[in-house]
Amino acid sequence: MAAETEFGEEEIASHGADSIQELLGRLAPFINDGGDVPVILINGKPVGFDRSILSYPAEALERLAVLKPEAAAQYGEAARKRVVNLVLKKNFSMLNVDAGANFATAGGQYGGNLSAGRSAISGDTRWNVQARISGDTGLRKDARNIPQPAGRFDSVGFVSGINGGEIDPALSLAAGGLVTVAGIPTGAMAGGPALADFVTTAGELHGVDPHVYETFQSSRRNMSMNVGVTRPVGDFSVSLNVNANKNGSDGLRGLPMASVVIPTGSPWSPFAEDVLLTRPFAGERALRSDNSSKSIGGSLSLNGSIGGWQTSLGVNYSRNWSDNLFETGVDVDRVQQLIDAADTAFNPYGVWDDSLLRSNRNRTRGENLSGQIRVQKSIIDLPAGPLTSSFSVNASRGSSESRRSDNRGGPAEVYKSTNRQMDGQLSLSVPISRQGDAEIGPLGDLSVDLSMSGQAMSNSPLQTLFNGTLSWSPLPMVQFRASLDYSEVSPSFELLTGPIVTAVNRIFDYARGEVAEPVWITGGNPDLGRGSRQGLTLDATVRPLDNQVLSLNIGYRQAVAKGAVSSFPELTPVIEAAFPERVTRDAAGRLIAVDARSINLARDTDAGLSSGIALRLPGRGGGKVAPENALQFSVALNHSMRIKSQLQTRAGVPVIDRLEGSGQSRHTLSMQVTVGKRGLGTSLNGSWSSPARVSNADRPFRFKPPMIFNASMFFEPDHIFGQPKKGGLISNLKLSFDVQNLFNGYRRVTLDDGSVPAGYSREEIDPLGRVVRMTVRKRF
Repeated sequence: MAAETEFGEEEIASHGADSIQELLGRLAPFINDGGDVPVILINGKPVGFDRSILSYPAEALERLAVLKPEAAAQYGEAARKRVVNLVLKKNFSMLNVDAGANFATAGGQYGGNLSAGRSAISGDTRWNVQARISGDTGLRKDARNIPQPAGRFDSVGFVSGINGGEIDPALSLAAGGLVTVAGIPTGAMAGGPALADFVTTAGELHGVDPHVYETFQSSRRNMSMNVGVTRPVGDFSVSLNVNANKNGSDGLRGLPMASVVIPTGSPWSPFAEDVLLTRPFAGERALRSDNSSKSIGGSLSLNGSIGGWQTSLGVNYSRNWSDNLFETGVDVDRVQQLIDAADTAFNPYGVWDDSLLRSNRNRTRGENLSGQIRVQKSIIDLPAGPLTSSFSVNASRGSSESRRSDNRGGPAEVYKSTNRQMDGQLSLSVPISRQGDAEIGPLGDLSVDLSMSGQAMSNSPLQTLFNGTLSWSPLPMVQFRASLDYSEVSPSFELLTGPIVTAVNRIFDYARGEVAEPVWITGGNPDLGRGSRQGLTLDATVRPLDNQVLSLNIGYRQAVAKGAVSSFPELTPVIEAAFPERVTRDAAGRLIAVDARSINLARDTDAGLSSGIALRLPGRGGGKVAPENALQFSVALNHSMRIKSQLQTRAGVPVIDRLEGSGQSRHTLSMQVTVGKRGLGTSLNGSWSSPARVSNADRPFRFKPPMIFNASMFFEPDHIFGQPKKGGLISNLKLSFDVQNLFNGYRRVTLDDGSVPAGYSREEIDPLGRVVRMTVRKRF
């Protein structure tokens, strides 16, 4: 199929992308403004499960072609997806080493990465090896100027009067003054302290900043390895890919303090009255929120022609392990029981056993085996062109085992699940009319794409999908497209059985008008059911100039989902009222935990308009043919407006209008400007959403999003100053500089009177702020 848009080697180089995946991200406004991941072809052939091509350097491309929207149906894909054909160079070889560093300009957070790769292409044979390691430090709260939490934080511990008054008159007399607090004496670690031991620590505290022991953002680390090879075997092309990944994050949840009563007469109290012991669990040891995961996988793909059918076969296997540790605090009730029991073996001033620290651990392991076959063939030559059919079958089997336990010594909860799935799709592409064909009539290009698919899953009835798409181009510069689809949908294996992850999420509690940090539970939800979805899409594209220089588009999209699976919405008052069983509060009404796993919605309706303009100006110099390494310029501007966004959580409950008082913006705007050539370039992209509000009784909250800009530039000295001596320091060197959130904007939140509610200061809403990244790349 002919390309709708093409990017040549010079234009690709002007974007300065290090990998094909990065290039696709930068070209996204010119590929698909809907945000869907495009279908990838390599030299006109589907890649199947093999995604290793995305890690190849962008320099390996001779050109990149975006096919017409109707191309997806010919490859057995959803009609809304776009198809990108990567045309590789016939001969290419590259060894590169990349090193990068990043940091927040406000301080407190930094990171870096190191990677190495080797890629080679020789005709139809290619291979690639990529290894990468990266890490980022955690962003601690003490790096930002935010209010201190309530309570007393001490690195050693102290005793005090029950109501904040005098501990013991005898202690005050011995100390020569009123004593209301006294630090834990050093000798108390070994045995019951005497009154005289507290005389030396009278009035002594070891106060600490609690923000030192809590993170806004966990530290992160990642290691990955990918090896792929493709070569012809007879009339077929065979691809083998192996990958391995290891990820981890470590977060701090604060200094675990405990306050317990040591009664009169206890072997651990020399005082005449009950006293309050306040101490950390173990010195300056913070509560932890740690996550780690490992995965290995491999895929085998086969492409070729069998009996006149263009055939793609693929097999994929993956195995993964994850471990989640979440510590919630000291088990104060258990500590008090041990003290009240006057157990001389338990020293309340000494080292506490880890069993007295509440924690939960979830370990999950899973594996997945899947296979697919896709065939395509032109069946009949119609007057307007060939009628093309494609058929695809996918089968998969996944299993998962999860073990949830705490540190109290009880038996672990074990969850096991196995899921089998098979689906097939039949697509027909029927040309009706073709421009310039007098026998057909002056209808221009007119075609219809039809597809039907079915999917069967374990413990779920057969579900079907139907789609019809009409594409009409009455003139070469104008294209209209209409698509109607209906699908029955069931939750994926991952949504049903994914590992449970427990973390802390910082949100605003509208019910109490304060910032809260509840336990946030995500992962698989085995209670999810099936649903259905209907969609209507209308698009019009105009290209008034030649050579794809200018593109204007406008579209309308409507989707109605019944019983569909959705991520848990923002916890506004109306959502909490609809899902009270998902929210846990303590006796005072403070938000403690939220079960934020996916849910089924009774009805979800969305409708909106989108529009965009994309302009590309390849350098022309003084003539009609672009000179070598001419300056390239492109700009893309996209706008979307939600016309309707309504949510009904359950049958019988009121419908929620998300555009009226639920914090959803009606308008969004994005832009991207790129200017560059081989060896030097810069780009600027930005995004903006219109103001929104959240209704909350008599205190509505108003959200004012900023225009967030990101900037990047790259510089290759040898392309600017001429080729240096081979092997020199700047030979084949590339320097990149990126800034995220260039103007340090953030989403402002105010009340109706313009005041800022507690917890919504600049550094609390977006503590990370502006981030700068520098990368050095060397080719050998």
